[in-house]
Amino acid sequence: MDEEKKKAIDKLKMLWREKTPLTNMVEGYPEEAILHQIASFFAPGSYYYYIFNFSTLQIEYVHPNVESVLGLKPIEFTVEKILSLYHPEDLEMMHKKEKLAIDFLFNYLPPGDIIKYKCVYLNRIRKTDNTYTTILHQAKAISLDENGRIQKVLGVHTDITYLSPTIDHKISFIAETKPSFYSLDPNVPKFEKITNSNFFTTRELEIIQLLSEGKSTKEIADFLSVSIHTISTHKKNILKKSKAANTTQLIADCIRNGII
Repeated sequence: MDEEKKKAIDKLKMLWREKTPLTNMVEGYPEEAILHQIASFFAPGSYYYYIFNFSTLQIEYVHPNVESVLGLKPIEFTVEKILSLYHPEDLEMMHKKEKLAIDFLFNYLPPGDIIKYKCVYLNRIRKTDNTYTTILHQAKAISLDENGRIQKVLGVHTDITYLSPTIDHKISFIAETKPSFYSLDPNVPKFEKITNSNFFTTRELEIIQLLSEGKSTKEIADFLSVSIHTISTHKKNILKKSKAANTTQLIADCIRNGII
């Protein structure tokens, strides 16, 4: 590992340590609870999940799928190893994104809301074949200590390279029952509430979800029991509203922004 990467990783770990000092541990986490949490994450591709202990800054568990996504064996998946594989530009921005996340979770939200939000952003990670894969990073706290500090985090990494999304280093904070915050610039931190209903209609969101699953216009029309013309009109309106050049860009943007 080169000296610049080591400095960036040490700086990031110091940031995490400042907000999550070692505290009394709450051992164990029910597997069914973890699976329930994963079900709330949209994973449009190959993915793996992991448990990160913020108190010790260690990975407690990573799913074997990490080998098919990155080529790494689970035993190799450590904090230092995975950060060393980040694209240099992404690793440099990681500190700003995580600093914004800490500010949002600890200074903006009331303590009881921390576990209701997931943080979403994109990273490029180098695989064992030396190619970079674009990862949709989704993470949320799954346990807090007695002082309300984050103890354990569930992370889900999904390979969305096939969507060719723009790496803009934006970060989103998404909640199902609370206001969400989309595409925040870590260089200009400002929390603005945006809800899905202010942008896409319920039917449009339904169609976007079906498009993300790879369904054709005819398949969507059959599924929703409407005409192909109706779906085509909806698609045109959705693309115009989103300013996406095509369906692929639309799906990539919606995934990155937590809309689906």
